[in-house]
Amino acid sequence: MERLAQLTSQNKPASSSIPDSTTFNVPSATSTASSESKKFKTALRTPDTTSKQGPSRNLLEESKIQNYLDHIAQTSNSVTLADLTRLRPNGYSDPETPEYEEEYDSLVDRLCRSFSKKQLYSFLKMLEIEGSRRKSTKTHYAVQIVEDGWGWPSLAKVKARKRDWSEVLSQDGANLHALSNKYNIHIGFTTRPLSLNAEGLRGALKQLEEHIAFVKEDIVQEYHEFASEIPIPPELLHRISRLSGAFTESFGEGQIRISYRKGDPRAAFIAKRLVTHVLCDLESQTGSSILAHIPPEAPLSMPIPLAMFPFSYALYPFLSSRSLPWNINANGAFRARKVAEWIGINSMEDVQKSGGLELGRGQIIDMEENGADVRQQLFAHLPHSSEGRSKVISASFGHVLLTPPPSTHASLIPPLQGSWPLSNLLKWIRERHIGRLFTPSLPVPVLQSAPQKTQLLHRLIYEARPSGNTPQATNILEFEMVLPSATINQDGVAELEKSNVNPETSSTSATETSHFNMSVNHSCRIGSQFIIDLMLPDRPMDIRFSIFDSVVLSEKLWPAGLQKYFKDLSFFFYDGEPDALPPNAPITMHLQDVEYRLRSSVSVRRAQAHTSAPHLETIIPAITESILDLEVDDKSTLCKITCDDPSSDDTWRAFLKGCDFLGGMRVPDSKKTFIDADTDITL
Repeated sequence: MERLAQLTSQNKPASSSIPDSTTFNVPSATSTASSESKKFKTALRTPDTTSKQGPSRNLLEESKIQNYLDHIAQTSNSVTLADLTRLRPNGYSDPETPEYEEEYDSLVDRLCRSFSKKQLYSFLKMLEIEGSRRKSTKTHYAVQIVEDGWGWPSLAKVKARKRDWSEVLSQDGANLHALSNKYNIHIGFTTRPLSLNAEGLRGALKQLEEHIAFVKEDIVQEYHEFASEIPIPPELLHRISRLSGAFTESFGEGQIRISYRKGDPRAAFIAKRLVTHVLCDLESQTGSSILAHIPPEAPLSMPIPLAMFPFSYALYPFLSSRSLPWNINANGAFRARKVAEWIGINSMEDVQKSGGLELGRGQIIDMEENGADVRQQLFAHLPHSSEGRSKVISASFGHVLLTPPPSTHASLIPPLQGSWPLSNLLKWIRERHIGRLFTPSLPVPVLQSAPQKTQLLHRLIYEARPSGNTPQATNILEFEMVLPSATINQDGVAELEKSNVNPETSSTSATETSHFNMSVNHSCRIGSQFIIDLMLPDRPMDIRFSIFDSVVLSEKLWPAGLQKYFKDLSFFFYDGEPDALPPNAPITMHLQDVEYRLRSSVSVRRAQAHTSAPHLETIIPAITESILDLEVDDKSTLCKITCDDPSSDDTWRAFLKGCDFLGGMRVPDSKKTFIDADTDITL
């Protein structure tokens, strides 16, 4: 009770402030809250005099950005490795993946954008990277930092390895690819000098070295001599090595060295065969000539301004579905064509209006711009023939292509740019000694006709070496043999050739069969051949004219090598084992003290195509051939028409009429169906 009294006395107000009453009023909660709110509003209206008196805050000084900018300004002329390390990634992707190249390029680009050339050079000095020069580029400094400083694999070497693998995985690198998988190593090529680079563990490399030593013991070297003053280009020797499987290299004048495995002697034969083919091509320029045809409306020279007479010609890149022949040492081919006009008539020659080659209203000129006649030139280059020889002129359709000298890179830009009068174009070909080739192709009318009387042939063509550098006829020995295959008649029914074995007597004895084999349909002709390539830049196709003055050579007069080959080939087709290999044709033969070299060994699918046009009264018999080279699997298609009596004017005129029709038609009729006369042939 005493404690309670003390507390009561302490809380009692003073007598001056409390009335003399025993009771007093306590303020409610509502009245207290309203007074508090009024005081808060009054405080907001009243300015804070104390805040004005204190110093103001600078947010820019308190920020880290300003400190960083001040640091950069103070250290702008000097960098440390810490600045470089901030840009270093933690790792990188597999170098063999495309992601690595992206990461590599991105990192090099980032370094070049982040630092100056002087700063990158100072980083190289800090990292003690040797080989750095002040005159190097900024990108080179960044590459050295990434590769030598941070240990990234070289992107250039990664790309080189990928190129090496593409070569190893190609047709002639299958053995090296198998070795790389067997020993778990990487194998690459270098060409100059030709060597083989291997990367891997020491034990694997030791095993590879032993394997290479074992393989070298099985390699045989053979020297092949040839009588020619023209050297074979190294590029063609490299292609021969790839195609044959035997390494060929020049070994002095008129001699090459062939290295091949002892168990693959056919590789050496193919290499010799291809070398002989190249030599025939290099020397064949003397056995041919080139002319150009000018329609009657096109001028030879330009006596008036070009704007008033817009006929001009240019070189256009030749693009075909097939690649150029393997023996063409060029990185591009171009065909001379008339430049189309912007407004007006079609740029192609209208044969019906101009008269074409048949009427001869135009002009045919040689490279010196002298007038020429195709028939006279063909007969003029033949030697004096005796009685009993046949002269056959044939016209093959295709394109005369100009091949500039080989370069390191292929290009679609013509060696002679711009449009020129035809005389200027011929002068450029003559003065620059531009090479040329003829690529055969099927004309449009032949594509619209179905082939008839299909026949399979095996053909050998041997050429004698020309005796001079002037255009002259080439001595030819041609052998053809009908292969034992069914042919298709006009009704589409298969029938056996007379040279084939009769099914009713197919079970005869081996002696009778062998005797029958020697009576198969075959022929061997020997004579002279001359070729003229006629450029027709106003038409879609050019023409190759050739004359063959020949006589049939009886079998008893054949060279001994050809007789043996025919006997072995007949045995292969009729009596040989199913898995046996065909015999090899002799590469060289001698007849009457003349050496003949094998130019081509091909299989041919020959067919007849009878074409006609509404304005022609006669049917033009054309011959189509699908030709397959047996050594390199090089295939081509050929269409030709023949003139069996070129001395007759009427026959010659009908022959030229067929040339105008087949070579002058451009756009096919959409209602016709196209027949693909290009089928694979195997011997």
